[in-house]
Amino acid sequence: MSADTGLQRRREELVLRHVAGENDRDLEAIMATFTHPRYEIIPASTVFDGDSAVRQMILAQWRDLPRMHYTAETIFHSPDGLVVETRTTCPGTPIDMLSMNLFGFAGDGLILERCYFDRMLFAAELESTRGLHK
Repeated sequence: MSADTGLQRRREELVLRHVAGENDRDLEAIMATFTHPRYEIIPASTVFDGDSAVRQMILAQWRDLPRMHYTAETIFHSPDGLVVETRTTCPGTPIDMLSMNLFGFAGDGLILERCYFDRMLFAAELESTRGLHK
């Protein structure tokens, strides 16, 4: 196994642990995957940088959004990180959306998750869940 292949494997395993932490709603598991926590939510033009800001963002997301489940559909490797095509679903609702998430690394250390998704589609799918809970 080449050094590059080993690095790719370690990065991919780390990102899959990160996604599992999100699905399990395990804040400590998510935070443990970062060497420097940072989320950039591109459709909302928001940045959460540092431990406290990222923790608050994640907790707010869990409070405000239905129980989401994330599946890494496809993973693309680059010299600086991974791009993951992610499927977001919510059991019992019509939510089923693809997004692209860039995971940036410094060596083996995860330093960024940058999220790209169709904000209008997500808003429409969230709105459709409100009728299910009346």
